[in-house]
Amino acid sequence: KGKVTHVHVDHVEYILPSGPYAELVVAGRRLLIREPMQSLEDRLDPSRFMRVHRSSIVQLSRVDALLHGAGGDYEVQLKDGARLRVSRNRREELEARLQTLSHGSGAV
Repeated sequence: KGKVTHVHVDHVEYILPSGPYAELVVAGRRLLIREPMQSLEDRLDPSRFMRVHRSSIVQLSRVDALLHGAGGDYEVQLKDGARLRVSRNRREELEARLQTLSHGSGAV
């Protein structure tokens, strides 16, 4: 809407699709970026970000928990309380990456 905001990648919590573009979620605010999800996924550091569903990319350090729901569905709960669906075919990779991240940070 006529305004350009510079956002450091460290502040991006997660990314959602918005038509042909994407929305960056930063401190609870949604900022539209005129770039498709696939392009962002390709450009983001894979050691820090992961596409957990066709409709979301998360910064792994923002994940608080991986939740198992009814019927075999999974969600990630972020530190701010937001919940995002996890694709069944991405769950194992997510678990492994979260475990690696927690071991690298000294968390138990």
